[in-house]
Amino acid sequence: MEEGAETIVKEVKTLKTLVNEFSGFARMPAANPSAADLHQIIDSAVGIYQGAYQDVSFERQYAADLPSTLLDKEQMKRVFVNLIDNALEAMGQRGEIVIGTKYRAHLQMMRVELSDNGPGIPPEDKEKLFLPYFSTKKRGTGLGLAIVNRIISDHHGYIRVEDNKPRGTRFIIELPAA
Repeated sequence: MEEGAETIVKEVKTLKTLVNEFSGFARMPAANPSAADLHQIIDSAVGIYQGAYQDVSFERQYAADLPSTLLDKEQMKRVFVNLIDNALEAMGQRGEIVIGTKYRAHLQMMRVELSDNGPGIPPEDKEKLFLPYFSTKKRGTGLGLAIVNRIISDHHGYIRVEDNKPRGTRFIIELPAA
């Protein structure tokens, strides 16, 4: 009886998470950009995890010339939290996450690369990653990367995924500089 009750409680929590993700995706708030330092946003997201995972190292490789720009700070933090969550799960909470920034002045674009040294993503899944409801996780909603894609798109940017050589996954985000 007790085991059955625990299972029910666990499944209700899973369903609640699923419903929250679905409703959050359906009514995402419009971006509210203001002057922002992208490095501070990334640091805020990394700060949630740093120290909590003893077998994961976080390395930041920041460009010194990255300009301040107009971003919705909370939405962009969510982007990095979702990407870090996925990296941690893929690596089995062991490994290295590297986040680097570059400023491409001639294009007026900022570039963020977040890479891990996990097992990587199969080629057949890469083109579906940002589609709503596509997930490779048993308990995934398939909305995390769809939300990330939408936020980046709302900021007039682009996101793509590629292999991280020699091992793992690399997400590349390009955003216009204000």
